Amino acid sequence: MVNYKLQRRKFLSFASLLPLFIFNSGLRANDIYSMEKVLEPRYMGDVDAPIKFTEFVSFTCSHCADFHINKLPSIKEKYIDKGLLRLELRDFPLDGLALRAAAMSRLVDQNKYYKFVEMLFNKQKNWSQSNDPIKELKKLGRLTGLKKELLDASIDDLKLLEGIFKSRQEAEKKYNIQSTPSFVINDKYFLSGNLSLEKFEKTFNKIDI
Repeated sequence: MVNYKLQRRKFLSFASLLPLFIFNSGLRANDIYSMEKVLEPRYMGDVDAPIKFTEFVSFTCSHCADFHINKLPSIKEKYIDKGLLRLELRDFPLDGLALRAAAMSRLVDQNKYYKFVEMLFNKQKNWSQSNDPIKELKKLGRLTGLKKELLDASIDDLKLLEGIFKSRQEAEKKYNIQSTPSFVINDKYFLSGNLSLEKFEKTFNKIDI
């Protein structure tokens, strides 16, 4: 418990985070969403695929955007679409804005989750570097069909935001994740950084498929 509070305080002390942490919502999670469903895994591909590919992601991370825009399409075509690889995104927000983007993505209909993720990364510079990033982020949420109460929850619902922050802590503890993007493959191989497609494929080839 002590370690959690200290880590949380350190996280909240980031200069880029403080202006966004205003928890003033009177909403209760059970009123508008299920916390269990919000935090359950988001998969792309066959859940029983031989390659279990987990990405730890921050939505304001430019290297994460590069992976999703320039490398993931090839991985999807060659591995996911053929039932060889299952992708799972896990949130590892590096700042308050990324935390809210993660919360918003988790409130999107699960069938639209990866489409929304794609939109966030394709438009990353537009919303994350705007004068009013929260306003721009909400615009993207509306395009995906989120109602006002869910948009508001993604910005200032303490229970939701801390639930996502806890998942970041778990990644730090279990896998020693320190940066994004980081990747865990079959709980055996660990990669991080802005890697080439060839580097991923070299690792995939070590797995019997």
